[in-house]
Amino acid sequence: MNRLKTSKGLRTLYNKVYKKGKDDFFSFSTDYITKEIIKSVNFKNKKVLEIGCGVGDTALAIVKNGGKVLATDFSKEAIAIAQKKKHCDLEFRATTYDKIDGKFDIIVLQEVIEHMDKPLQDLRKLKKKLKRNGEIVITCPSFMNIRGYVWMTLVKLFDVPMSLSDINFLSPFDFEEYAKKLDMKLKWHTFNTDLGNNKKMLIDMKKRLNNALSDAKMKSDVKSLMKWLEKVSRFDHTSPTSGAKGFYILKNKK
Repeated sequence: MNRLKTSKGLRTLYNKVYKKGKDDFFSFSTDYITKEIIKSVNFKNKKVLEIGCGVGDTALAIVKNGGKVLATDFSKEAIAIAQKKKHCDLEFRATTYDKIDGKFDIIVLQEVIEHMDKPLQDLRKLKKKLKRNGEIVITCPSFMNIRGYVWMTLVKLFDVPMSLSDINFLSPFDFEEYAKKLDMKLKWHTFNTDLGNNKKMLIDMKKRLNNALSDAKMKSDVKSLMKWLEKVSRFDHTSPTSGAKGFYILKNKK
């Protein structure tokens, strides 16, 4: 299976993923990401646009926490599943953000920006859809951890990515640059240090390394590396920047 160099092939890929069932595609449940979003953002009485909503779990959680949500995804399979979630303040559409009119208090990109061809360009367009004090809420993989250091070595030296569908490999310093160019304020933190450094990291790496290196037709001693990583993971890797996920809020300046 070839790595997607652009987002063009994502629609076909994710239609297959959601038709089969997303739990077979991801190493772990993504519920913890939804919980982090709900914990970190006040959605009460806010008009919200979610882009790349998948089967709608986060959109429904936002509504239950006081938001009014328009949730979109370009996968018709995902939207068909999402539309089974009913609420008077929740609407699902199979479409892309450029076809959405109006302005929003909050725009949510949960695990989406890493799949965009030109993140900065897309963020600039999304900024125009924000109300005066609006904000863009983003989660995506972060690479300032053991998992990230291994993967970025493979990406930078051998073009072997951790995911065939990820186009961008972003860390906090990338968002600092985006905020400066967009003239927006930035708040950020990372979360889920276990996936980046400890037990979940070992499970995920064992699965991904074998698949990625096989796809790249590279001979390697994965078992030897995994034994080394097991020893390294016993130490403390719980700094505020070492989570496997980055959480970013880009906010319009008053």
